[in-house]
Amino acid sequence: MSLQDDNKAIVGRWFTDFWGKTCNLSVVDEIAAPDMLLKYSLHEPRKGRQDIKAFMTDFRAAFPDLNFWGTAD
Repeated sequence: MSLQDDNKAIVGRWFTDFWGKTCNLSVVDEIAAPDMLLKYSLHEPRKGRQDIKAFMTDFRAAFPDLNFWGTAD
């Protein structure tokens, strides 16, 4: 696989596992950098794996039916 294909697979997995129908928070530990910065337009920036997991836990409580199917080419 090329680097571009590898990167596409990582982004696809992020959308499927993190933002998808069922959130798998272990993906944060698997593919996110320890100091990852998550910027979501309606919230303050979140930094670090634990903070990002807390964000998604709260976000899912507010929007339990959230689902993204993937990304475009």
